[in-house]
Amino acid sequence: FVILFVLIISSTPLFEKGFSKVVYVLTSSIWDPVHDRYGIFFAIGGSLVVALIAIIIALILSISTAVFIVEISPSKIRAPLEVMVDLGVAVPSVVYGLWGLFILTPFLRDHVMTPLIDNIPGLKNFLGSYSPSGTSIFTAGVLLGIMIYPFATSIIREALKLTPFDIKEALYSLGLTKWEVIKNEIFYIKNSILAGLLLAFGRAVGETVAVAMVVGNIVNPEFYKIFMPGYTIASLLANQFLNATGIMIPILYFAALILFSIGFIVNIIVALYLHRSFHR
Repeated sequence: FVILFVLIISSTPLFEKGFSKVVYVLTSSIWDPVHDRYGIFFAIGGSLVVALIAIIIALILSISTAVFIVEISPSKIRAPLEVMVDLGVAVPSVVYGLWGLFILTPFLRDHVMTPLIDNIPGLKNFLGSYSPSGTSIFTAGVLLGIMIYPFATSIIREALKLTPFDIKEALYSLGLTKWEVIKNEIFYIKNSILAGLLLAFGRAVGETVAVAMVVGNIVNPEFYKIFMPGYTIASLLANQFLNATGIMIPILYFAALILFSIGFIVNIIVALYLHRSFHR
C-alpha cells in the first residue's frame, strides 16, 4: 500500500487538472512532448494485447509440458525434466530479452511474419506491416509467453500430481483410454489451470526489460495490428521516464498506477476465485 500511496501522490498534479484531462490521458493515443499532449491508451492496449498473446502461448505449452511430465514421461527422466522447467523461472529477464532480440525476433520475422504476409492476401490489413528488424507486439507476446510458461507449468504440474488416484482408477475401470483419462484430469484441475494463468497474466502485464527490447517502442494507436511495433505501459515507463519533464512526470506515474492496479485486481480475482472454488 506504500507503493500505491506514492503513485497516487505523484499523480496528483494530473488529477488537479480535472476529470476531463484524466479521461483524455486514458483515451488518447497521442504522445507529443513538443506540445505537451500525452495519452497512454496505446500503451494500455499494447500491454493487454501482449499479455493475451503470452497467455495463449503459455496455456498451450504449460498444459502440454505438465501432462507429458506427470503422465507420459518415464519415471527416470521425470525429476530432471521438472528441474529443467523450474530453472526457466530463474533466468534473468535481460537474458530472455537478448535471446529474444537476436534469436527469436529474426526467426519470427523470417519464418512466421514474412510467409503469412506474403502468402495470405489482405492479412497485412489486419495484422499490420512488420518492421525490418522484426520487433513487434507479436514478438513481445511470444517472448513473454515463453518467459511465463515455466511458472504456469509448475502450477499445473503440481495440480495434476494432486489428482486423487481413486479418480484415475474409476476412469480406467470405465474403459477409458489413457488420453481420455488425461482429458478428464485436465477438466478436474480446471480451477488450478485458470488460477495459474491469471497469476501468469499478472506477471506478464508488468514485464519490462525483455519486452522493451523486442516490442519496438513506437507509439502505435493500432496496437491490435500485432505485427507492427508498439509500446506497453512498462516499456513506456522504461523508455520515457529519464527524459520526462513537466506534466509528463505525473502522467508517467499515473501510467504506473494503472499498471499496478491491473496487477492488483488480477491477484484479487485469483484469490476470490480460489476461495470460492475451495469452499463449494
